[in-house]
Amino acid sequence: MRKFKFFIVLMMSLFVFAACDEDKIITTEQLPEAAKAYIQKSYPGIGVTYAKKSSELFKTKYEVRLDNGLEIEFDRDGAPVDIDADD
Repeated sequence: MRKFKFFIVLMMSLFVFAACDEDKIITTEQLPEAAKAYIQKSYPGIGVTYAKKSSELFKTKYEVRLDNGLEIEFDRDGAPVDIDADD
């Protein structure tokens, strides 16, 4: 019984740590091809200020900020999900 309780506590701890967000600044080249193509086609001549990859428990997303202030969120395949403008 004591080992079982220890195992449950250990598994819960691992789950909590795995569920934490992990954000990582990446280069534009590390974006999915579909995301790079979307940016080049929709916003020609506008540079990328930064790109960030966020990993959650079972979800990966990319956030890109352009030089014109737009923030675009992409899913793990590079499809745009949300676009926000600077206010």
